[in-house]
Parts: sequence; C-alpha cells; structure tokens
Amino acid sequence: MPNTQTTPLVSVLMPAYNHASYVRAAVESVLGQTYGNLELIAIDDASSDATWNVLQSFEDKRLRRYRHDSNQGAHATLNEAMGLAQGAFIAIINSDDVFATNRIDRMLAEARASGEKEIFAFTDVDFIGPAGEPANEHARAIAYRDLLAACDALPRDVWFLAGNPAITTSNFFLSRALANEVGAFAPLRYSHDWDWALRAQERTPPIWIRESLLGYRVHAANTLSEDDAWRHIHENSHVQSRALSSLPIESGAENAAFQTCLALLKNESFHPLPLLLYLIHRLAGVPNSRMEALTSGQGGTWLMQEIAERSASPEGIFHSVRQLVEREQTIVAQHRLIEERFEIIQQMRSEVANRDQIIAGQAELIEERWRVMTHMTQEIANRDDWIADLQARLGESERVLVTREGELAGLYANHFVRMVLFVRRRWIGLRSWRIR
Repeated sequence: MPNTQTTPLVSVLMPAYNHASYVRAAVESVLGQTYGNLELIAIDDASSDATWNVLQSFEDKRLRRYRHDSNQGAHATLNEAMGLAQGAFIAIINSDDVFATNRIDRMLAEARASGEKEIFAFTDVDFIGPAGEPANEHARAIAYRDLLAACDALPRDVWFLAGNPAITTSNFFLSRALANEVGAFAPLRYSHDWDWALRAQERTPPIWIRESLLGYRVHAANTLSEDDAWRHIHENSHVQSRALSSLPIESGAENAAFQTCLALLKNESFHPLPLLLYLIHRLAGVPNSRMEALTSGQGGTWLMQEIAERSASPEGIFHSVRQLVEREQTIVAQHRLIEERFEIIQQMRSEVANRDQIIAGQAELIEERWRVMTHMTQEIANRDDWIADLQARLGESERVLVTREGELAGLYANHFVRMVLFVRRRWIGLRSWRIR
C-alpha cells in the first residue's frame, strides 16, 4: 500500500520533450511509487510529437502539467519546475526513464538516516533499451561500469571529478535546503546535471545508494548521442575548471590535489589542453557568464577550434586524456607489432639464407648427378654402338653359316646320290650273278 503520510512531501520534476513512446512508462513509475505523498510536475518543452497528449491522458491529481509554446531546453525547464515544487525533497525524472517502485521510499530512508538538512543522493543505474529490455552491453553501460570501478578506489569528495556516477538528472534526489544553496541549473546542453552535482558536492558529501533503483533508457534520440564534439569539449572543460577553481585550500591540500589528479585521469571527459585554457581564462578574471557563453560556440566558432587554426595545430591535441592514452597505447602496440614483425623478418631472412645454402648444396649434387648421368649416357651410347657392331657381325656370321649349311647340304646330297648309285650298281650286279 502507498504511504499516505503528509510529510515529507516529495516533488518529482519531469522535463518532457518528444518522448511520446516513453513518457507514459515514466509517469506510471512515479505515480506507482510505494511512497504516495508526492507531486509530479511535468513540463512539456514544446514537443512536436504526442507527448502532451499522453500527459493529458492521466487523471491522477498528483500530476501537475504545464506546456511551453517554444522549446526552452532541459536546464530552463528544470529550473522552472524547481520553482513550482512544494516539497521538502525534490526528485527528478526525465520523460524517457523509469523509477523502481520503491525508489523514493529508499531515498527518504537514507535522507532521514543521514540527519543532514542538505541532502544530495543518487543510486546505481540499470540501462534499458527502447522497449525496456536490458541494455547492459551498450557503450554507455560499459563506460558506466568503468566509472563505478574508478569511483570505488576514490574518496567520495572527488567522485564527480572522475565523471558523473549519477549519469543523469533522473538519478538526483535532493533536499529543498540544498537546492536553495546550490542554485539553478546552468545553461549547458549536455553537462548541466554534472555541473550541478559538482556544485552540490562542494557543499555536502553525496550519498550513493548501491542499489539499482533507476532504469536509464538508451535510444537513438538521447541528447548525449548527438555528434557535437566541440560543444562537449567546451562544456566539460568549463565545468571542470569551475570545480577545480572552487577547491578549498586547507591542510592536507597536497593529498587532496593528488586525489583530484587521480580522479581527473580516470575521467573520460578530461581534456587536458582545453581545461588548461579554461583555467587560464578564470585566472585572468573572465566572468563565469562569459565562460558559459564560450560553451555554446557563439558566432559559429569555437574557442579551441580557433586556437588550433591560429597555431596551425592538429585538432587531436584537444582530445580527452582517454583518447590520448588510447592513441598512445595504439602507437605502443603498433611499435611492438612492428618490432615483432621485424624479428620475424630477420628470422625469415636467416631461414632463407639457410635454405639458399641447402639449395646451393642441392644444386651441386644435381650438377654432379648430371655429370654422372651424362657419362652413363655416353657409355650407354658406346654400348649401343658395340651392340650394333656385334649384331652386324652376328648377321654376317649367320650368313656365312647359312652359306656353309647350303654347301654342306649340297655336299651331303651328292655323297648320298653316289652312295645310292653305288648300292644300286652293286645290287644290279648281284642280281646278274645270281641269274647266271
């Protein structure tokens, strides 16, 4: 059953813009909280889709609806909603995210347990896709896990220098007392939440509830998905320079500076050269309003881009430290790969030289075998000639033998005839003698 006690009243602020597909789930996640003594202030920032129609379809009296005639931006809409809020505590939800049903109950419990008047709390986050499905392998989810690991190794007073572990204003839960002291959201397109969190951190240690009580939706229309690199660089450097220039100078400052450097080096949005340029501007006394103006690229030009052009420097020098580290790691890896390939080439050259020696030895052996085969061929040819001569001689001998056989046959025949004649004469003579 929802909690129906009258205090503390919680005001939930919802800036809504072109989220007709998601705003119903966002509103229902607030009105369905286990803690019921709340109001939901939803301001449609001149959506061009059916967002306003969806908001009008609810009949819950706790929902207060407003609509802009022209788009004011998220920071201005939040500031307006903050002025309308009546609660002692304030929560924020963007129109494409969803609360866990017990989120506000848990936040209030932590706020009461702290005993502080100025409260700034947030929770762990689950990443969800357009249909509410888990999106744990989305690039932002992976970066978020890296940031959590970095923050685990840092003191909480520098968490927000390492990045924005709250991820989004949807994860903000704060007391009205703190909101009055920190003030309005700055006119920044991408970093207004991070800037506000850093200013809040300067006043009170943040409370991080290590439970996933917010569904952060990632989809193609996320503001941070916009490809506006120069604006990101300028906004991030402005926010960081303001935070660094506000660091207190007190005992133990050396360790604080060390922890600050560690936090910045773990921040994927830390751009060393742009941050240095913004810090120089602040040291020179440039007012914050002018610094904010630089983050919007007034006049169609960006300060860092102009510096790159005038100094004839590559734009890559303005990259974040993570990009520079990744580039250095790539160069080192490529250098190592080149060395490995060179060693392989040297080894192959040695193997080729060894093979050349083997081939040369084989060539000599082949040449020797060729000489032997040539000699054998000559011998065979000589033997063939000898055999041919022998065959000729045998033929001649055979002809002689045939001739002699003929002669002998004739001789034998003559001898036989003479014998027959002799026998016959003797036979005739014998008969004549008998007759007489």
